[in-house]
Amino acid sequence: MNTDMTEVQKKQRASWYRKRGRSNKDLTNTIMDRRKLIENKRIADERDNRIGLVLSIHHAEGIDDPSNYPSVFNMNYCVLFWVYSDDQLATEFVSGSPDLEWNQKYCIELDESRDCRFLHVEVLRCGSSSESSPGTSNGTRLVGRAKIPLPDFSGKTEGRYGLVRLEEDGYKAQGHITLSMKLIKIDQS
Repeated sequence: MNTDMTEVQKKQRASWYRKRGRSNKDLTNTIMDRRKLIENKRIADERDNRIGLVLSIHHAEGIDDPSNYPSVFNMNYCVLFWVYSDDQLATEFVSGSPDLEWNQKYCIELDESRDCRFLHVEVLRCGSSSESSPGTSNGTRLVGRAKIPLPDFSGKTEGRYGLVRLEEDGYKAQGHITLSMKLIKIDQS
């Protein structure tokens, strides 16, 4: 639908306003005021409708399987996760392997002006071991990573996602992480 007025409509409206003692300038000011109000309302609505990602990290399985990594036992693990690489968060440390449990919940505010299509997840082993990553002074080793698409507003996404691990001969699929995600509107009050 075209909202632009034709010349005939403009003349009819101007005539109607003149009969009521208003000029074309008054008409133009009224239209401009309405447009400003609509634009200001749109900006206020955008500020009021911030979006957050509610993320629940449940557990991981098949991490550092003792049949493949016999020298790794009773180590500490955490999950490093982010939507934006400059804003990384981490779970608390848990001990064990090959199955780990966090059951932790987070809310990450999303910035729609930035790329926010994926959640990046990395499972890290922390502590000393002969299996530690060479060159790390603190014994931290990446033992699994995933790049998971964010859900839309239609509902909650829950799943078991495969992890890949960097080995000497390339990437190897090993282990899974179970998590759930949901996008919400963040209330301003």
